[in-house]
Amino acid sequence: MTCSRALPGDGPRQVAGLARACHPGPAVAVTVLVTALVVLAGRGLAGAAPVALAVLTGQLSVGWCNDAVDAARDAAAGRTGKPIVAGLVTAGTVRAAAFTALAACVPLSLACGPLPAAAHLLAVAAAWAYNLWLKGTAASWAPYAIGFGAVPVFVAGGMPAHHDGPPLPAWWAVLAAALLGCGAHLGNVLPDIATDLATGVRGWPQRLGEARVRALMPVPPLAASLLLVVAPPGPPGPAEWLALAGVAGCAAAGLALGRRLPRAPFAAAIAAAGIDVLLLAATGAGVVAA
Repeated sequence: MTCSRALPGDGPRQVAGLARACHPGPAVAVTVLVTALVVLAGRGLAGAAPVALAVLTGQLSVGWCNDAVDAARDAAAGRTGKPIVAGLVTAGTVRAAAFTALAACVPLSLACGPLPAAAHLLAVAAAWAYNLWLKGTAASWAPYAIGFGAVPVFVAGGMPAHHDGPPLPAWWAVLAAALLGCGAHLGNVLPDIATDLATGVRGWPQRLGEARVRALMPVPPLAASLLLVVAPPGPPGPAEWLALAGVAGCAAAGLALGRRLPRAPFAAAIAAAGIDVLLLAATGAGVVAA
């Protein structure tokens, strides 16, 4: 099977294809979660606009890069739900959109400040490295850990500077975010393990196999949430324990629904990340290392 070619001049079809090829669910979810965390951390609504635009353009570039790179593999696997394979848009158009979004992401990130820009551009670079190379290696988890782990750096870097330099995040915030990234990687790949293996993709989850991935999936979000509950200064309160129970519920729901709804585990991982955003926000300045 080969990739279908979009009809020249068919603007609405190509717009629809680009909208689907950017992975809109994860793009919107990540943009909303990071922007909300920045606002709750004290930057306010006025500072939310550059953050939202920077994160959104970064996510668009990553999603479009993913579909452009995987176009031939998606066609070989018969993934007709993919817009390039379905002929809604060409791989060349998606590739051009990815580079355009990446070019816009750089100045928008710089508008957020030097440290937030460095953290965000590192996360975007890691995601591109995943698409272009690391996806099929045993280190496929690393870009997710780096990308998610960069979020607390991004948030802390936008807070008022200390007398001795820019604020840095607490170690537990970075580690918890990196663990969430590993969980998101497992949930995102789980539905496609069989077809990935058939087309030669052997990343970390594919090497583990579907059964082991299902068993391992609840561990990263639960470990991250436990860290966010017990590591910040002061004893945890009822709200923190309730949040931990909520994450456990998300993990259980993802496991229970995963066989009938292939994307349920990833949705559960995003929901757990949303709860952890609230946990991070509840710590306030505690996110920043002393």
